Amino acid sequence: MYLRRNPELVLGIDRRSTDDTSRSYEIQAILITFSILSTTAVVSRTYIRARVLHFFGWDDGFMVIAHMFALGAAVSIGLENKYGLGYHTWDQPSNSYVPYMKAFYASVLTFNVAMCFVKIAILFQYRRVFTIPIIKTVTFYGLAFMVAWTVAIALLNTLVCVPVARFWDSTLPGRCLDFLTLWYVMAGFNLVTDLGVFLIPLPVIKSLNLPMKQKIMLFMVFSLGFFTCAISIYRIHTLKTASSTKDPNWDNVDAAVWSFIEVTMAIITACLPTLRPIFSRLMPRLFASSMGRSSRPSNPAQYGLSLSSRSRIDKRRTRIIEHSGHSTATLLEDETISSPCPPVAYRSGLQHHPTISVDISAGKKGDIPLDSHQQSMDSTGSSSGDIKATTVIYQEFTKQ
Repeated sequence: MYLRRNPELVLGIDRRSTDDTSRSYEIQAILITFSILSTTAVVSRTYIRARVLHFFGWDDGFMVIAHMFALGAAVSIGLENKYGLGYHTWDQPSNSYVPYMKAFYASVLTFNVAMCFVKIAILFQYRRVFTIPIIKTVTFYGLAFMVAWTVAIALLNTLVCVPVARFWDSTLPGRCLDFLTLWYVMAGFNLVTDLGVFLIPLPVIKSLNLPMKQKIMLFMVFSLGFFTCAISIYRIHTLKTASSTKDPNWDNVDAAVWSFIEVTMAIITACLPTLRPIFSRLMPRLFASSMGRSSRPSNPAQYGLSLSSRSRIDKRRTRIIEHSGHSTATLLEDETISSPCPPVAYRSGLQHHPTISVDISAGKKGDIPLDSHQQSMDSTGSSSGDIKATTVIYQEFTKQ
């Protein structure tokens, strides 16, 4: 991400600034601000998912792991600042160079691993929220690729120099990969995977049966991911600047802080859809109607989409249940339960085969009683609260 300090080169530098200025406050302000924002987002997400919805999924776990690596990157960049980042290279004490390089080594590793875990968490989140087969397929292969890429990134960054100590002590025997080429490749793959991950849900959101205002809000929430892509593009530019400078400790600040902004913004963006209960309380008119009437979804695994929206996504489901006397079944929206009753034999040789079919057309989960002894011979409609069910009895007579 920057040139190693060459003592001969430092002595020959045309010093653009010999004053005591530093960028230390800039670094600390960015690290503290975005650490607080991302921590707030992850803690709020964890509380809502684990304590409110009682459904802590794989995506939530990977997001916590990603945030831990992001905080590790913040600590590493802070240590870089302590040992010379943000100061002019010629002002760095010689005994600070090795700890500075060790902190830099740790920051590159933690940043790249954190970005990978964020994308894995987002893909798991898509698999839980969206039930369309094509989304399931795309996210499955996306997860397989991201897991493989995470392992590759971890190994490449860990073993960029063999032995590892050669990264901060070039006098040791061994060899290192071309740092600049490696970082450009990682930045390019990072940008491509960012675009791919954030593009996945947009066609689905477009097809949702929502008022235009709520649909625009969803587009805005998911489109925040493209802000992360814009940061990634700018960060590639900062890498070019840092690699060609004669004052790396000073000019590498942009690459370091924008890398941290990128990973924390990715975390915040991924957490926003899970914070619906908070937004529903703060802005009920804008969020409550688009997310359903209840502050707690009937299915916590599919938060963030209204029932009317899921009805257009999910295929219609039909279940067959055994019927004996009085039965109770739980229906979901757009689900049909077909309950065959015991056949009735007549002396004439006819057999009567009644079947009760209950169709749910709207509303939340509910328990709908099916009683063969009390239903009439025609279609009846009933509603309870937000639940509207239609019960139909089908009759079939067969000759023995």
